[in-house]
Formats: sequence, structure tokens, C-alpha cells
Amino acid sequence: MRAIFLDRDGTINAGIPKYERVDNINKVEILPNAVQGLAKLVELDYMLFFVTNQAGLAEGLISQSDFDAINNEVLKRVAPSAAVVTKTYVCPHGEGSTCDCRKPKPGLLLQAATEYNIDLAESWMIGDRLTDIHTGINAGTKTILVQTGSIKEAPEATFVAVDLLEAAQYIAESL
Repeated sequence: MRAIFLDRDGTINAGIPKYERVDNINKVEILPNAVQGLAKLVELDYMLFFVTNQAGLAEGLISQSDFDAINNEVLKRVAPSAAVVTKTYVCPHGEGSTCDCRKPKPGLLLQAATEYNIDLAESWMIGDRLTDIHTGINAGTKTILVQTGSIKEAPEATFVAVDLLEAAQYIAESL
């Protein structure tokens, strides 16, 4: 099975530079072309996953129920795309943690690969930060940096896209 791993905040939902932390439901703001990009990904034969670092959980800025409410609101707002996000993988640890799940470590992608029999070499990691790109590289996936955050270049990425729609079009064209 193939998968597309999507960072959530900054890739689907507004993140940096607008919000340092998405710590309440009022900060759910779907980025331009994200729904269209997800709709394009639906046409392809990939499982979809969210993969997100949430240091706010470790810092006590949000509770697990706050995170769940925010994530459910994001899923609700992208529902017009018909995308089915199989699972949201979250690292609840803070920066500097020695856990295996905090991006750029590949733990969350490796966990998904084991749980869903995913061929990582045939899969993609899409995100707005270099940690997302390095996570994909560390897990053995292809990678796309979307320029919807503050990072605009990633020479190590497979591709750099303006937004999720351009990323989805690139994946479709590379099949």
C-alpha cells in the first residue's frame, strides 16, 4: 500500500507565520487550495494520514480533548474534498524530547507503515517545514515542501510546491 503523509498545521491549516501554535478551535483556518489539493489526492491510489508535532500538549497549552476538537474541526472543514484521513499520528512531546516520534525522527511514519502495511519507498511526506522533509527522508519516502509556511526552499526535497494543490498535481503527474 502507498501513503501520503501530510503535516497538518502550515500545510492544510494555517500555522506559522500566522499562528505559532494552533491551540484552539478558533485558529482552524484551512489554507487556500488545500481542499482542492486533497480532492486531487483522492483521485490517486494512496492512503492519507496527518502527521503532526504538538508540543503544546507537552507544554500544557492544550489538552488532548482540545487537540481532538481542533483536529476534528480541520477534518470537518476539508470534508468537501471527499478525502478520508485514515489516521492522525501525533507526537505529544516537546522540543528537545528524546522520543522516536517527534519529527524529524521517522517514528510516526514507521508506525503507520507497520500498522497499515505501507511501502514507504512508494509514499510521500508533504509539509511546510524542513522537519517534515527530513522526516520523509529519514523514513525513506519522497518529499514535497509546500511554501505555505515561512520556509520557501528545500534543496533536499523531491519537489517544492506553492501549495497542496500543486503538490497533488506533481504526484499525479509522476505516476
